[in-house]
Amino acid sequence: MELHRQRHYLTMTTACLLLFSAAIVVWSVSAIDVSTPQYSSTNPVQAVAPETSESPEPTIPTSLTKRSLRGPLYDPEPTPPSPPKPSPPTVPRSSEKPKFNLSLVGTIIESNNSLAIIADPDGQFDVKAVGETLELAPAGIVITSIQAEQVTLTHQGKKTTLKLERQQQKSKGVNGNRNNRKRGLK
Repeated sequence: MELHRQRHYLTMTTACLLLFSAAIVVWSVSAIDVSTPQYSSTNPVQAVAPETSESPEPTIPTSLTKRSLRGPLYDPEPTPPSPPKPSPPTVPRSSEKPKFNLSLVGTIIESNNSLAIIADPDGQFDVKAVGETLELAPAGIVITSIQAEQVTLTHQGKKTTLKLERQQQKSKGVNGNRNNRKRGLK
């Protein structure tokens, strides 16, 4: 019998909750009647009569009425600046690098004292360090820096760079070219 009573209470509770929920839905969907007068809750004896004078229509600023409703809600990005006008080509200065008829034969790189081996077309060599003046023609050429494969020279305030020229020589073996051996000269 206890089980039968519990089912009955659960059924009644469920039915009450369903009715309460339906009443809340109907109440929230129903229209609000604004024509009835509103009474003040501070003094229940005195009733406030509804105002007979109509309040003026609310005014909307013209800046809001002229605004495009389909426009973006943010300010558009500013237009990119126009590309700069190309500058006229620069004319090369008269201070061109001097060209010497010298070649860099080699360098000796040490931590305290690096040396450069420089040759002229006559076959004369000169071995000098940084800050020393070459004894080759033209006179007055000073070595300003020595690196592994290049040397910077200064002559009359103008700088130039000599780079190491590597000559690759193909060495032929004792027997000559490999293809000649295959042909077998008889």
